[in-house]
Amino acid sequence: MNMIAKLRPILIATLFVLATVTTYAQSKRAPIVAREGFWVTETPAKGQYTIVRFYTNQNQLVYEETIERRLNIARQQTKRQLNTALEQAMFVWNATHKVPTERQWVAAQFAGRR
Repeated sequence: MNMIAKLRPILIATLFVLATVTTYAQSKRAPIVAREGFWVTETPAKGQYTIVRFYTNQNQLVYEETIERRLNIARQQTKRQLNTALEQAMFVWNATHKVPTERQWVAAQFAGRR
């Protein structure tokens, strides 16, 4: 009985640590990936603008837009915003199979944010 009493705090601490680790592993966000198509950004080294291009999964250009700011594509929010604009472009592409022009989908996603 004395041995069980000594091991009880160790067992409780171990169970607590295991529960915490499993909860953390389950709460990790899945990588942000577009459902259809993909985007590519191009920012010149000394430029203050970014060219964003959207492609189908077959590498066919769907849309291109130049915005007057640099994008930090390492940010999760930036990836989500680009994916939202990509979904809009893919919707129009799938309906018309024409490259839309002057839509400003990317600029609209980043409006008001600097």
